[in-house]
Amino acid sequence: MTMISIKILMNKLSLCLLGLGLCSEFSAYAADGVMEIGKRKQLFIDHKFIESAEGITLTMQPPMQPREKLLAMDAPWERDAHLGSYSTVVQEGEKIRLWYDVRAGTPEPGQNPPFMGLAYAESTDGIHFQKKPLGLVERNGTKENNLVLPPRPDWLSIGGGSVWRDDNPNAAPDARYKSWSKMYHKPGSPIRGPHRLWKSPDGLHWTHEERAVTGLRASDTQPSWFWDPRVLRYVGYSREWLREKKGFGVRLASYNESDDMLNWTAMHFSLEPDERDAAAAPAMVLDPTKLTVRGEDVMPLRELRTAGVVGEDQVLTPAAPLDFYGPGVFPYEGIYLALIPVFHHWRGSGVDTFPSTGDIQLAVSRDARHFTRPGPRRAFLTTGMDGAWDSKWLYPTLRPVRMGDELWIYYTGTNCDHAGRLDAKAARKETSLSRAVLRLDGFVAAEADYEGGVLITPPFVFAGSRLELNLNTGAGGVAKVELLRESGEPIRGFTLAEADEINGNSVRMLVSWNGGKSDVSALAGQGVRLRIKMRAAKLFAFQFQ
Repeated sequence: MTMISIKILMNKLSLCLLGLGLCSEFSAYAADGVMEIGKRKQLFIDHKFIESAEGITLTMQPPMQPREKLLAMDAPWERDAHLGSYSTVVQEGEKIRLWYDVRAGTPEPGQNPPFMGLAYAESTDGIHFQKKPLGLVERNGTKENNLVLPPRPDWLSIGGGSVWRDDNPNAAPDARYKSWSKMYHKPGSPIRGPHRLWKSPDGLHWTHEERAVTGLRASDTQPSWFWDPRVLRYVGYSREWLREKKGFGVRLASYNESDDMLNWTAMHFSLEPDERDAAAAPAMVLDPTKLTVRGEDVMPLRELRTAGVVGEDQVLTPAAPLDFYGPGVFPYEGIYLALIPVFHHWRGSGVDTFPSTGDIQLAVSRDARHFTRPGPRRAFLTTGMDGAWDSKWLYPTLRPVRMGDELWIYYTGTNCDHAGRLDAKAARKETSLSRAVLRLDGFVAAEADYEGGVLITPPFVFAGSRLELNLNTGAGGVAKVELLRESGEPIRGFTLAEADEINGNSVRMLVSWNGGKSDVSALAGQGVRLRIKMRAAKLFAFQFQ
């Protein structure tokens, strides 16, 4: 098979430069062009803080997946319900708040379930979630349930809702929480879509914004959004369809900005499959000028299936072997990360021999617009073993939560594939919420093997009196740190010869010289560099305190 060519009209040079860390519009610079980092934590997600290196590799670090089943549809009012993919967690103090995607009722052939919306649960330990009757939404003649959205299921269903606490300091008290969702209106409903903004003072009591959401070219599944103080606007990521009029094409995601989450502008393709993803796919060229709103100038799905253009899995034949099923973008420590749900599909040799599976990849960005996927295109979160409850499909829950020195990343898993086929080794269909556990800041590491390596940072100006590393040397590794002047000259008292060896595993490893001296305050405000020499070690971040 030959390689696919997906032609996205974007500035590839800019993308490459950002991926190498050679530019970032969000860095602060002194008059002489030296970065000012203050006391801000700096992650090694790319080459921005690696000006030169030998024996160092940037590697994506998959988290541990205990594969616990944390949420079952076990409440009395959930007897005809199943868990969908599009859920959100919000951490507030000691409480983990969960808005989970509910699909309920028996659907008509080819139709959505009668109920699609969000229910609410919460936890104090992040593992055991409690569901309490809230008495807010009537379904099946009763309000004895924990449903919160939509308030009128007889009027509409919602799909892909993403709840978040609005960090805009000017957000109205009755709109401290917002949910941006796709909407399916029902006969007699006074509310029209296709997208609506919901607002709430507490995340439980919701009303819809009367004005429609505008400016999006296409949007589907679960968007992600947040108030970004760097641009003083809301940033939102929407799933796009890159399509040919004769059928389906490639799913990807776009960057958008808004002052009010209602009128969106500054659309920019930000997350999309590329040629590396398509090395084994049939030749195919897709033109971004043919991006359309779903259903516009497109043959109906039924006709496409009859013509043999689209299979039962709604995939164009031939097609790219994978899609980005949603954006999953969130800000973290001054950077932007994306947990991308990836839909894998391609035609095999037989009539029904096609995968229809999903896992999760990691992408990183400095400017929120241009993303790269570090290292080989391995999954960040993987499906379970054949026959396991999560063997066929994973979908990330928006945003990790911090639990001590760990990040817990929640996701939904199931043993049914996108085409609805049950794992042949499974006894019954299962879907659950689960979690993955990652060390704090541990998404990507600057890694040296046992033969050793060294990296030198570009010059920067810091504040504080000590240097800490997020570092894992294991039992047999070691690291040493040297401070250099901006010119590259070693600074007396902080040279490699004077550096204390570091051996251990900590998210805040103190750096010292000459038998335990760690005070670097005399160098604060000056242009300096770090030279970090390591063997059998992983370096995730550094920070001056």
